[in-house]
Amino acid sequence: MPSLIRSMFALVVLVALVPVRPAAAQRDDAEWLDDCRSNYNRGGYQREHFCEVRETRLRAPSGTISMEGLRNGGISVTGWDRDSLVVRTRLRTQARSSARAREIASQVRTLVRGSVITAEGPSYDGDDESWSASLVVTLPRRSDIRVETRNGPVSVEEVRGNMNVETRNGPLALRDLAGSVKARTTNGPLSITLSGNRWDGEGLDARTTNGPLSLSVPDGYSARLEAGTTNGPVSVGFPITVVGRINRNISTDLGSGGATIRAFTTNGPLTVRRR
Repeated sequence: MPSLIRSMFALVVLVALVPVRPAAAQRDDAEWLDDCRSNYNRGGYQREHFCEVRETRLRAPSGTISMEGLRNGGISVTGWDRDSLVVRTRLRTQARSSARAREIASQVRTLVRGSVITAEGPSYDGDDESWSASLVVTLPRRSDIRVETRNGPVSVEEVRGNMNVETRNGPLALRDLAGSVKARTTNGPLSITLSGNRWDGEGLDARTTNGPLSLSVPDGYSARLEAGTTNGPVSVGFPITVVGRINRNISTDLGSGGATIRAFTTNGPLTVRRR
């Protein structure tokens, strides 16, 4: 076990596996396992895979819940009406033999340090051996969260609170959120789906550097909308009132106005449509 993990092991809370899951989670995990276990060739030789879904449950910690530090894996966050936290880790390892792939998996841990959730494991320099872990997290609907990953997708839905969400090299999806939300992706599409009849909270500030931006707005929604693209076409699927003409930037009140929904892309098309 690497020295970093050994030195911090005493401070880490490792939560017991729980075998019982909701039917939808079981179905999603089963589909992921089927896909993960299908072998493929890379680099002219066959590598063996080991795939596993682990589940942990605990009472939701106080303060901001952070999911960070993943380098090759995604993070999916969903709110629910309970005070508990459920973390499902979708783990995949690769090696020249199945025994070695299982050995690598045994060195990967899902860690909860206070309110910080992450996955840690051994480091590899070559292509013969590797591992990746994605976190699927269910937490109380009213939660403050921080999410950060590299080379993986991020999605957050049905959460209300202060949120700071970032991924590098991956798609970012935001759905049915409220509160004060700041979201960024560097290389990937950005998808935003609003719900209800207005934004509940301070507002949304979301941006992608290189990727398309799509915004879905319910009929009759009220907000201050600021959206645009630096290099790309703009498509608006319903009538809006603006001063002047729509070019690559939109600044207008939807309905009776309200909190600001700010969404921009630097290099990519902008699409605004009815939900």
